[in-house]
Amino acid sequence: MNKHPRTVVGHIVEFVSLTERRRLLVVVGIPVLFVALFELTANFGVLVLLLAAGFATFLYTRTTARKTLAASVYGAGVLMCGLFVLELYLNGAQGSTEPLIGTATRVIWWAVAGTLLIGLGLWVRQVEL
Repeated sequence: MNKHPRTVVGHIVEFVSLTERRRLLVVVGIPVLFVALFELTANFGVLVLLLAAGFATFLYTRTTARKTLAASVYGAGVLMCGLFVLELYLNGAQGSTEPLIGTATRVIWWAVAGTLLIGLGLWVRQVEL
């Protein structure tokens, strides 16, 4: 008998692992949400589409639903932190009229949310379901 109580994560993993179609929905859906978020909040152009395509490929190579869900969470976090750093770099390299601290405070939520997602994804990968 299972001694561990069912968690929300356990229910989600179980739901996704029932069919390959559901896993593929995660593989496609999470990068689409990522693109929608960054197309609405930033102007990176085709870069976000290329990152999303690479992200979907990365998710597709995961072998189980649990690994796919964990990778989708921490992968989105890594991309958000990377885009935060890129935004700061582009602001400094292009000689923007906006001060660097202004750019950092405007998009700090990318770094905070990305860090939280990385932690959550690593927790999902390690937790007993």
